[in-house]
Parts: sequence; structure tokens; C-alpha cells
Amino acid sequence: MNTQTPHAHPPDLRSVMRLFPTGVAVLTSGSGAEAVATTVNSLISVTLDPPTVLVSLHETSRAGRVVDATGGFCLSLLSGGQETHARLFAASDKPRGEALGPYFTTTPSGCLVLRGALGGLTCETTSVRQEGDHRMYTGRVSATHLGDPADGALLFHQGRMVTA
Repeated sequence: MNTQTPHAHPPDLRSVMRLFPTGVAVLTSGSGAEAVATTVNSLISVTLDPPTVLVSLHETSRAGRVVDATGGFCLSLLSGGQETHARLFAASDKPRGEALGPYFTTTPSGCLVLRGALGGLTCETTSVRQEGDHRMYTGRVSATHLGDPADGALLFHQGRMVTA
């Protein structure tokens, strides 16, 4: 009996998954000098009752370490005009700490929401699961922040950013 499940080759999976459009968001966690922000597109709404989302971060990411330390994270859902921000916070030399100030507003709960975002979610981590080289963070949404949807949503599709 084979105890190992066969799996697809990573390049083949990437070729198929790039056909599936996904929303683009920026995850933030921490405050002051410890604040971090990173672009994500592995985000799903899990359930409305209780309000819960799931986001995936690479196991070695600085953002993951800060989420682990703080027990929470915030998500800014990017508008069609925020491709520059998506690329900025995806870069290896992305701003962090106090340098995030010009890009974000702080909500009453202390959540950093990207200025001009479609909306934001304040989340408390309820579970973390390791899967391959990523960690999946399930977060209970404790607050929502509605922005202006007039600019459409930023999507990642076939290796490029597009507006819906």
C-alpha cells in the first residue's frame, strides 16, 4: 500500500492557479517600531457567523512572526488604483515600523488600514495551521472598516494586476 499521496508538480499548480483571479490585500500587524505590512492574495472569507477569515503567510515571513507575537492582524482590501501599494508591500525592502505612517490610518481598535482601501478587517487570531512552507491564520473579525468602492477592486490574474 502506498502511504504517500501523489501530488502535482509546483510549476503545474502555479500554471493552473494563475488562471483563477484573486483579490489583493495588505495585511498589517503590530504597532510602532514593530509594525509590519505585507501584500497577500491568499485570503478567504470562511464564515459569516461567527465572522471569520483565513490568510496564508510564508513560514519565514516577518509578518507571520509579528502576527504570532501579537495574536492579531488587520487586512486592507485594495482598490483598483492601489497597484503601486500592492507592489510596494510585496517587495523585500518594504517599509515597516514608523515608516508605515504615511500609508495607513489607525482605527480606534489600533488597526492599520491602508488609506484609500475598499475596506478593512480587524482580526483576532483563533488558530494557526502549518501546511507545507506556509502558515494559515484563521482570524475572528472583530471590526470592519468600509471605504469607498468607487475605484473597483484590485485583482491578481495571470501574473498581473487588473481592476474589476
